[in-house]
Amino acid sequence: MDQITQKKLDLDLVLKDIEKYCYSEISFEKIRNLKYISDYNKLVEVHNENAEGYDLLRKYPNEFRLKIYDYENSVKKAKIDSVLSEKELYYILRNIIVYDRFSKRFESIKLQENKNYPNLSRYIAKLDDFGDLERFLDKIVDEDGYIRPDASLELKNIKTNIAKLKNKSDHVLKNILRSNVKKLTEAIVTKRNDRDVILVKPEYKNDFGGIIHDESASGNTFYVEPKENVEINNEIGILRRKEREEILRILKEASGVIKEKANELINSLWNFSQVEFIFSKMNFCSQKGFNKQNIVDTQKINLKKAYNPLLDGGHVVKNDIILDNEGNSLIITGPNTGGKTVILKTVGLCIYLSHLGFYIPALEESTIGFFENVFVDIGDEQSIENNLSTFSSHMTNIIKILSEANDKSAVLLDELCSGTDPSEGAVLSIALLNKFKRLKSTILCTTHYPEIKNYCFESEYYKNSSMEFDFEKLKPTYRFIIGLPGKSNAINISSKLGLESSVVLEASSLLEETTKENNIFIDKLSESIREYDYKLEYINKMIKEINDIKNVLNNNLEKYNEYKESLYNELSIQLNSEIDRKKEEMLELYKEFKENSSLKQHEVNEIIHNMDKSKNGIKLGKKLSNQPKFINSEIKVGDDVLVLGYNQRATVLEITGNNLQIKMGAMKLNIKKKEVRKIDSEPEVATKYVSTSSVSTKKVGIDINVIGLNTEEALREIENYMDKVILQGYDTFTIIHGLGSGILRKNIGEYLKNNRYVASYRSGGQNEGGLGATVVEMK
Repeated sequence: MDQITQKKLDLDLVLKDIEKYCYSEISFEKIRNLKYISDYNKLVEVHNENAEGYDLLRKYPNEFRLKIYDYENSVKKAKIDSVLSEKELYYILRNIIVYDRFSKRFESIKLQENKNYPNLSRYIAKLDDFGDLERFLDKIVDEDGYIRPDASLELKNIKTNIAKLKNKSDHVLKNILRSNVKKLTEAIVTKRNDRDVILVKPEYKNDFGGIIHDESASGNTFYVEPKENVEINNEIGILRRKEREEILRILKEASGVIKEKANELINSLWNFSQVEFIFSKMNFCSQKGFNKQNIVDTQKINLKKAYNPLLDGGHVVKNDIILDNEGNSLIITGPNTGGKTVILKTVGLCIYLSHLGFYIPALEESTIGFFENVFVDIGDEQSIENNLSTFSSHMTNIIKILSEANDKSAVLLDELCSGTDPSEGAVLSIALLNKFKRLKSTILCTTHYPEIKNYCFESEYYKNSSMEFDFEKLKPTYRFIIGLPGKSNAINISSKLGLESSVVLEASSLLEETTKENNIFIDKLSESIREYDYKLEYINKMIKEINDIKNVLNNNLEKYNEYKESLYNELSIQLNSEIDRKKEEMLELYKEFKENSSLKQHEVNEIIHNMDKSKNGIKLGKKLSNQPKFINSEIKVGDDVLVLGYNQRATVLEITGNNLQIKMGAMKLNIKKKEVRKIDSEPEVATKYVSTSSVSTKKVGIDINVIGLNTEEALREIENYMDKVILQGYDTFTIIHGLGSGILRKNIGEYLKNNRYVASYRSGGQNEGGLGATVVEMK
């Protein structure tokens, strides 16, 4: 980043603690090396990536802490046949585990949300598959980054033998300690030269044979390795050397495998580090309260409730700022310490943060246009003795800005042409502002020169703006006002502070008449703005109250309609249940006298049909406990719906405008959207909606199988089955009886021949079961 601009805008202070928001050192390093994006397409691409990362972080705040390690140098070492350490292998292993887990979770989210996240997917798609490498390294390196004891059979055997010898050594030393307590300074085992030793009094140092490794500074203790343990320790030493050799062999082998995968590992590291970098940036923005901005390909700024993030959050004043190079370049005037420079730096920060790929300290509906460059001239040196050097420094910087600025530049100037003679400074400022106007640069400038206020009133390119000041409390409010120039108000402030009235009157009389008129005009305009703001606040408050009342009334109306329709439904259900009960009674009576009654079947069907017609249609209202759960959302293909005219569950197959194709049982129907209601997907809901007759809702198949039954049982089954067929109104059905000896087929034929409801019957055709089935036609 441009270090000078960074310091002038305090950007280095805004980003100073960003490291703690980064998930890895790689991201922090990328941020430290960020450069101002001066290509519009690249800027849009970066912010599209940000939007996807921010969206995922918001939805899944605890799932994307993507700590990864920078193993690029380790892989480069492997490429030149250097041996990697255990930790280097561990870092590679942890990274490829993160790659795999993130990729799987990312794909799962895409399927779950039916959303592509194309910008992040572009990086994830380029990750290589390291399944074999992960399994290989996982067998070698443990979760703490050390070689596993069983990384190879040889290493496992060596460690087992070392453990056995250690146990033997411990046993020997314990026996020596127990039997020689009086000869020891302290009955413990310690280490000297990586060998187990005991602490012996000087007069007994030769009683244990073996090796004297050391003595204490006082000479009161000798560190002795007893002769019984020397040979054991020698064997352990030999095994330790073999252990190191075997570990080195394993590391060499693993380094060779890494070498083979070097290019894929570096490629995957770069792609995944881009994803992790996006999440780190968005984590920083989210934690700081920065919001997404609109990016447009014009030189326009429209900030809503913007603030400087370095100010105390509890007392910061947030301002709306509109700025462009089409008549809205701004000149800020007003007294010192009023916040002019803060506004200047806030705008600069928002532009710079946006072009570095961050979100900004403003509301989400804010807009930041595209600027190829941001030029800043901000300085706080105010002392008299430095006036000449300050003016020269600022002017040198402005000359450089003029040589580079164009219509796609944002130029931020603080106290333009200060530090010189006021009359010369004023006219020089106007000349410079005219030059920037010809360049069509977007200007935000602070000044104390009153001549600039008049210049802005007459300009179509520049607008006056100011920082509000409360003259009653003698304090700035830090509220930014566009269209109103500021006043220094030195005379008024002096009077408020208690300056002698005669001095105040004399100063006022010496003030130029035009300045007095301007101040009166500014005071009236300021009062009008305050009155407008008060009325606007009152109107907004009243609108909010009206909306609250409207919401309450709408809610009450909705509840009333729900109650009304639920009451209707309840009564309808009771009535329909009573009709169903009467139908059941009638059907039972019909079964009893059907053989002897002269009542025709079509007459019975007509009675039942008339009873069904008398049922109340049930409207969709408040859900009762036995109703399905209606869903108030757009119907889509695959949704479950309740068909109101049939009171049956169906599935949506196709949607064409307001027409639906549905599948209801075995039938496909075309129906209007208004004739259905979307319901939840629980399979049992539809059966609980309305109680209907068990006979009328029970469906019967188009064939009956009586194979294996004797004649009496078969005829009884067929008779019961025919009752259902008659009630359902079927024209035909099939009796499956099989071939056998033919007796059952013959007896069934005799029964059908004498049945008054059967019009005809025949043996099944080639595809109907042949002689093993009988097809019956009903009257």
